[in-house]
Amino acid sequence: MDMSNILHSTLPSFTEQCTEYSDEIIWILQESELNRLTMRYTSPQLRYREAIVNLIRSVGECEKLRRSTVHLAIYMIDAFMDNHNITDNRLNLVALSCVILASKIEENEPNIPSMAGMNAVVRNQYASSDYNVLEVLLLKFFNWHLIIPTTATFVEYWLLNIVGRADFPPSMTDTLFYERRDRAIELILEFLDITLMDIKWTNIRPSLLASACLAAARASLPVLIVWSASMEELTGYSYQEIAFMTRELMNLRAYLITKETSCRKRSALDSGYLSDLGDSYTTDKRDDVEVNEWEDYIDADDTDDEVVLAFESKRAR
Repeated sequence: MDMSNILHSTLPSFTEQCTEYSDEIIWILQESELNRLTMRYTSPQLRYREAIVNLIRSVGECEKLRRSTVHLAIYMIDAFMDNHNITDNRLNLVALSCVILASKIEENEPNIPSMAGMNAVVRNQYASSDYNVLEVLLLKFFNWHLIIPTTATFVEYWLLNIVGRADFPPSMTDTLFYERRDRAIELILEFLDITLMDIKWTNIRPSLLASACLAAARASLPVLIVWSASMEELTGYSYQEIAFMTRELMNLRAYLITKETSCRKRSALDSGYLSDLGDSYTTDKRDDVEVNEWEDYIDADDTDDEVVLAFESKRAR
């Protein structure tokens, strides 16, 4: 047996991973996902969403945060923007506060980013008290209920079950099988990233969208059946329920590959990750002449319960 087979043989099989609690865990997660807020797509800041998502993803990469942390932070800012009018020069503050709060839910304590570290990302634009007050606002807005599963939660739970021996011909060698499984994992993570690109995915149940990611990854491989009975049993969804989303994810990935190839042909400029990140952070030049003090937004007599901080709630409308 070669070294790759030795390494892969230590990974748990589908049967080994299943416990008497597996079905119950999925049931609890699928019940919890129903508590997600429904987006109305009415935020005036939607035009900035791509930059905000890129900011959160880039910070997640730099800080080595879990995918579930990044997805939860993006869900939080989507929901908060959908219910508030946020001044442009506060969008980065909200985004980074969502990252910190999501990290407190999903990360081990040593890996939670500090306020100082997050503020350095935006050149120390805000005071530390800004993050403290905004964190309280976010907690109150979500009614302190932030243990909400995202698409990443389900994808990571199902990750190693994406393909099995039965999905390929019996003649397939061990080495080739593990190569196929590794490729399947790479593909599903690609599709998972794609789900963050468009806010229209936010109102789809995360477990349903995660199932579509699994199907799209499997459809990109030479499996015998794209959606087998074991996959339906694993996720609880039939192929008919996920077929449209699966095709849309695959079409979008193909478009992105074509677009990336086209961009490479047009320009040899190496605009590195940090340059792109810097562009995402850039705020409107008008922010330079605005007074970035909470006194502009908070009355001196206000209590924490009355603070609105430049975030005008739209719920009463």
